[in-house]
Amino acid sequence: MSYVSSLYHIVFAPYQRMPVINNDNRHHLYRVLASEIQRDKSKALIIDGVQDHIHILLSLSPEIALSSLMRDIKSKSSVWMKSSGLFPLFKGWAKEYGAFSLSHSHKDAVYKYIENQQNHHSTTDLDTEFRRLVMKAGLRFYEG
Repeated sequence: MSYVSSLYHIVFAPYQRMPVINNDNRHHLYRVLASEIQRDKSKALIIDGVQDHIHILLSLSPEIALSSLMRDIKSKSSVWMKSSGLFPLFKGWAKEYGAFSLSHSHKDAVYKYIENQQNHHSTTDLDTEFRRLVMKAGLRFYEG
């Protein structure tokens, strides 16, 4: 038997980081995203965010590549968002995303971090947050 633990903290934003994810309907979007993640044999542990980006903590199935999962959830949720009428200013998702692997021992802390997004973003903007996540992961942040 194989044992695989593949936890990821995912961050992605609408095209041009526009603040188009309205609070009244964001939970509908989160259900669509969770459903698409489940279709790819993976599991969303928590999804939350604010008007200009989304965070997902997920357990990725060893049967699917992360890039395939991201392509699926972004393309299918984009179609749903445009057809639902709930997000009238939504034009699509930005091409880029952040995917940060984490150990099981960090799962609870990341879960709480994502759960607290509404409060967190009352003092921190997306650019500052994303730069910090990229650098904390040991990656080089590219401006522009």
